[in-house]
Amino acid sequence: MTLRNPRIQIGDLVKMKRRLFWVAKSDRNMTYTEQPCLVLETYSNAVKVLYSDGLVKSDLAEHFEVINECG
Repeated sequence: MTLRNPRIQIGDLVKMKRRLFWVAKSDRNMTYTEQPCLVLETYSNAVKVLYSDGLVKSDLAEHFEVINECG
C-alpha cells in the first residue's frame, strides 16, 4: 500500500520553506537551502528530492512548499 501526500506529488518543483530556510542557513554545511528541487518520491509525510547539483535527499514534506505543480 502506497501512501501519498496530497499537497506534494511526484514531479512537482519545490523549495525549502522560509522558516526552515533560516534555521538551515545558519548551518554552514547546508549549501542547498536556496535551490529549487524536483520531487522524486513521496510516502506519507516524507519526500525524496533531487537538487540541481544532482544531490538526492529525503526529508519531511512539511519542510517544503510547492513552486510549480506537475501536470
